[in-house]
Amino acid sequence: MSKSVFVSFVFEDAAHFDEVKSWAEKGKLGADVVAIKETKDVRQQGEKAIKEHVKPRIEGSAAVLLLLGNDTHNHDWVRYELQVATSLRKQILVARIPGTTGAAPEGFGHLPSIALDPTAIKKHLG
Repeated sequence: MSKSVFVSFVFEDAAHFDEVKSWAEKGKLGADVVAIKETKDVRQQGEKAIKEHVKPRIEGSAAVLLLLGNDTHNHDWVRYELQVATSLRKQILVARIPGTTGAAPEGFGHLPSIALDPTAIKKHLG
């Protein structure tokens, strides 16, 4: 059975999600790890639709991986995803995108960050 990791990121950092997904597909994050994200754009249907789409994806995941970039702190949906993860007692990993200096969303600055590297992520997945 696979262990899914919900990856939270801002659109501008989508290439880094693709990298994490590739690492997972190659078994670099663990033999059974699958990287997931939201699967469809429901923004036109409003806030409730977004929440109803994202929450079950996080509920079904073993952990949440935040890709921390320059603009992550400005995105309310990233904060929402972390709030859901916290309320569900999910493990949250924060991986710093190389060359960036942005902060975590408000209320999550206390979380330590690790390198955006398959070895580091694999080591910290519980």
